[in-house]
Amino acid sequence: MALDLSILYSASSSSSTGSASALAMYKKLQQTAEANGASTTAANEDSVVAEQIREMNNAAIRARNTLYKQDNARVASDAQYFQNRAASATTVDELVNDDRFLRVLAEANGMSDLYLSNKQRLKDVLTSDLNDMSSVARQGSARELELAKKYNLGATDSLTDVNGNLVGYEADGTLSNSANVVAALPAGLAKLQGVTVSLNGQAVLDSGGRIIQAGDIAASDAAAYAKAKTKTLLTETAASTSTSQAYEYDGQDYQIFINRSDVQREITYYKDNIGSVKSLDDLFANSRLLNFVLSAYDLEDEAQYPGKIRKILESDLTDVDSLANRFEDTRFKQLAQDLDVAANGMTKLTSSSTTDSLVQKYQQLEYERHLDEQAPGVRAAIEFSRRIQSATSTVSLLADSVMREVVTVANAIPKEIAYQEEDAQVAAVETKVDLAELKSDSNAVEKLVSRYLVLKDSGTSSGSNSYLLNLFS
Repeated sequence: MALDLSILYSASSSSSTGSASALAMYKKLQQTAEANGASTTAANEDSVVAEQIREMNNAAIRARNTLYKQDNARVASDAQYFQNRAASATTVDELVNDDRFLRVLAEANGMSDLYLSNKQRLKDVLTSDLNDMSSVARQGSARELELAKKYNLGATDSLTDVNGNLVGYEADGTLSNSANVVAALPAGLAKLQGVTVSLNGQAVLDSGGRIIQAGDIAASDAAAYAKAKTKTLLTETAASTSTSQAYEYDGQDYQIFINRSDVQREITYYKDNIGSVKSLDDLFANSRLLNFVLSAYDLEDEAQYPGKIRKILESDLTDVDSLANRFEDTRFKQLAQDLDVAANGMTKLTSSSTTDSLVQKYQQLEYERHLDEQAPGVRAAIEFSRRIQSATSTVSLLADSVMREVVTVANAIPKEIAYQEEDAQVAAVETKVDLAELKSDSNAVEKLVSRYLVLKDSGTSSGSNSYLLNLFS
């Protein structure tokens, strides 16, 4: 019978091997510190928590930087395309009907709002006859008229110089106004070809009768587009003794997000009401409080299984066969450990320190969900970087839905593999994934995550976005 390893996988106590999770190590340090006195406990807790937060932040930064690299590669590609298109076009229609060219032009000139809201008007502005006072550009806003003058795509007929000579290209591609012209230059393309044009729409000549070259507006706008759209990579935080718990991807965006009214509304409700919870019955009777707690552990989808969550919270963590200890997914055990309901009832859950911790977790995960809405895959990338160290075997890797998603997508392994026997699934993954390397080499993790994000973003596993994949080869 085929087994889908993405469902719950329980390891027996006799076969549980491998290094302890970060949370388990924290627990051991906490117990040792408690034996040495309250002051040592506080110091060790602060140190461990600060290090965990730093590593979490850095994992998020690496994932975000991967997206930035992808975005920057697209920007560079768009800018080069814009210049090439401007240089090779033979008619104005080719340009204004090229959506990619039009988008870069609009972004470079601060007209992205018009591009998004009324693309046809943008085209009409660009192709306006500036000699016609009733044209769209002449009747429009000052910045629309400025854009129309800058490109002058609405000029008609072939370009001539101030002496009436035809301007165009000689057989070798040289732009000239001599009798050797074999291909006339459309007047609407003159400025894009770097020709200085008089108020009458004719090519201006120097004292020797040669065409005066103007600035390259295509190159200038391509550079303006690239400057505006290129993102600066974020810097990871080095190990420090600081206990600061600032959680930032790119600072300002995170602060704006957590201050949103919908986010603050849930936080305020939780803080105002969690103190009234005296038992698990109280917690499960208030779905809003329960959902907040589960969301802080990325378990909001489990709210539909209250019986399961209750048994996990009631688990005796000293019993290796308790439900919390049997899950391969460490989020369940972490929930049980942090709230410690079996040993302390609601005391720890309702404490101010736990409330602060849950609020921070909630903010962080809500922000990751927000990022994932903008760029699907970023949360899985962050979680993979966090969880990979907990994988003790290929089976445990496949049993974790997040790690399974990243590994299979990044390596173009079809989802249908889930219908194969367990051994066949493991063999298929191990031909492409070296778990030991992933656990020992952060560069290998980054490369895998990078490839995952590229393919996730492109919606394909074929690697068609080769110019992006080359960044991580």
